[in-house]
Amino acid sequence: MNENISNNSSNQPEKPKTFSDQCRIWFRGFGETCSRFLLKIGLTANTVTIIGCAGHIIAAYLAATGHFTWAGILLVFFAVTDFFDGTMARLSTGGKGTRFGAVLDSCTDRYAEFFIFGGLIYYYAVHEDYLTMMVAYIAIMGSILVSYTRAKGEIERLDMKLGIMSRLERYLFLVPCLLFNIPFIAMWAIAIGSHITAIQRIQYMRKELKEN
Repeated sequence: MNENISNNSSNQPEKPKTFSDQCRIWFRGFGETCSRFLLKIGLTANTVTIIGCAGHIIAAYLAATGHFTWAGILLVFFAVTDFFDGTMARLSTGGKGTRFGAVLDSCTDRYAEFFIFGGLIYYYAVHEDYLTMMVAYIAIMGSILVSYTRAKGEIERLDMKLGIMSRLERYLFLVPCLLFNIPFIAMWAIAIGSHITAIQRIQYMRKELKEN
């Protein structure tokens, strides 16, 4: 069975790696070392997933109260758990992972982003910066659609790793902007980029699922 799969895949052109895929390759050794340590001290992949989400709640509170730099510092630490938990799941299950772990990881990722954007929306509402508040709302809409379009495409067995603003790219905009107290720039970038990504994925599905 494995040989047949290997032979079939060798006849297909290799798909280009996304930026997220490339980052996983670059930091694979570091991720595996840290993941083995976390497993050794008794943590599970699901525990690390929940810890990461809880850390986002604290970061969201800091963002809501205007402590952007501290929120960014926390996100640097806790966002990394999204990299560790998947590696931990694979290491503890012989490379397979678990279906529930994948569901938990996906759901907590969405919660984590909702908390952060919610904190920023609250901050801008309190300070009567209604334009940036609406931009943050549009940004979270786009983030939801990026995830939703990927899920819908994968149900149809399509490779949905495309677009300019996946979750990793959103954090690469958000975290530095928080650290330098300019989160409104991240809100504009994510608001625009996430909707472009969602449209890219919808267009891709339209092309792939078009009836002949």
